Amino acid sequence: MLLLDYDVRRYAFAKVVARQVYRVPALERLHVYWLAQKTRRGAEPCLTHADNLLLRQRMQGLPDDDLFYVIYNAFVKEVIGAAFQRRLSYSMHPKMRVHLAGTPSVSSWHRDADVTGRVDQINVWLPFTDTFDSNTLWVESDYGKGDYRPIPVRYGQALVFDGGYLSHGTVANDTRQTRVSIDFRFAPRGDSLPPKAKAILGRRPADLNRGQTMETSGYEH
Repeated sequence: MLLLDYDVRRYAFAKVVARQVYRVPALERLHVYWLAQKTRRGAEPCLTHADNLLLRQRMQGLPDDDLFYVIYNAFVKEVIGAAFQRRLSYSMHPKMRVHLAGTPSVSSWHRDADVTGRVDQINVWLPFTDTFDSNTLWVESDYGKGDYRPIPVRYGQALVFDGGYLSHGTVANDTRQTRVSIDFRFAPRGDSLPPKAKAILGRRPADLNRGQTMETSGYEH
């Protein structure tokens, strides 16, 4: 597991998403603004899992030529690519996530490889708000332990980990801050793994390196 720092002025994800997608001054207070909108429309004054999905779809619907994707592609090549010293194969469209304050878990415990079948990929979890306690991602400490704990990640950091085989998920967000994030997977190109990739993937038990997976349902983060 690795935390990479990056310059939020150069890769201004939060500013772009707040202004262009949600038109709010602060993403961590998205729940406040969204609840006020619902109330004005005469909807029930409460927040649910459905609200997380609806808000996520607003990000997911951005066109490929949007400024967000310009920043995203530059980030992958200049930050992740530089850290791993390699050209990368990566997701062109990351998964967009919203976890409003006061709403239930948005992800059951899972291992990505059980869905993708890919044993060569590394996960990047990238929040656009400071995350902690119950609004962040929870990951087990070692393969198969199931001893989930929150991983605090601030805006300006990327969590890089073996999400293919380290089980992870979320719990109900009982903090007063909303989390907005993206996540994606990448694989270094070439015949051998660069040092940082070895450090992340090299601790797998032997049976996992042979591609052991299990049946699982769909998931979100």
